[in-house]
Amino acid sequence: MGKHLRSFWWPIAGVSELRQRRVMPVRLLSEDLVLFEQLDGTLGLLERQCPHRRADLANGFVEQQGIRCAYHGWAFDSSGTCIEAPYEQQVRPGLRTGRIQCAAYRVRELGGLVWAYLGKDTAPQLPDWEFFHWENGFRQIVVSQVPCNWLQLQENSVDPVHFEWQHSNYVI
Repeated sequence: MGKHLRSFWWPIAGVSELRQRRVMPVRLLSEDLVLFEQLDGTLGLLERQCPHRRADLANGFVEQQGIRCAYHGWAFDSSGTCIEAPYEQQVRPGLRTGRIQCAAYRVRELGGLVWAYLGKDTAPQLPDWEFFHWENGFRQIVVSQVPCNWLQLQENSVDPVHFEWQHSNYVI
């Protein structure tokens, strides 16, 4: 099921939320990731830990062409390729940083949302629904963290026994 769920586009953040912060941690399909917008406007989604010392890239610095780890300054572009390793390049001049990679995923902006595709194969077309482009419409993007698996929510939406039992008998 995990592989199947990775074959879809997932909304992971509101564009306005990302623009305020430029870097944000994201947890999707049991993976801890970091979403960022480079200074040139390109979006990136990488594994959350730097491959060098596993420092949290959510604390990193956004730059023109990527994100820089706050711990040792290694920089990665939106494809997950290391583009600079400051100290290492000084002591090992032949170091080819381009061979150093961290997991990277495709992201796109559409309808006020940032969408991610975590699959390995070719991404399907991102659904471009008509209401994303309504000029006289009202758009409100609400984000909430629900402490359970996404599939459980979907199953519960069609499970009348759960709803009647859990929500009618739960007294605060």
